[in-house]
Amino acid sequence: MAEPLLPLPPALDQLLVIRRWLELTLARVDEKITAVRASDAEQARRRPPPEPPQWWIEYGIGARRAPERAHTGDCALTSRGRPATAQSVRELLLTAPDVVACPLCRPDSELGLLDS
Repeated sequence: MAEPLLPLPPALDQLLVIRRWLELTLARVDEKITAVRASDAEQARRRPPPEPPQWWIEYGIGARRAPERAHTGDCALTSRGRPATAQSVRELLLTAPDVVACPLCRPDSELGLLDS
């Protein structure tokens, strides 16, 4: 058996006192952990949710996972994809023939691509 960090006394009454002290200490640590977790949870509830991205690129399913549709960040039509920049959405809409603008949120209109 490995040698303990500190030698323990041989008397039973002393060992029982140490055991009780450790139980009380562990109870205090558990109480503190509960309090810290509750505080962290309260702070998380008070934080505002993160801002949605301004632009979103939806990708297809399957092995290829190519870009399929461009959205504004607040579009309710998709949740599959990745946040994007205005420039990357603009480039995709102008250069990728398979990528279409969402007919609901109209990112092409938002980016001024329909005016040109």
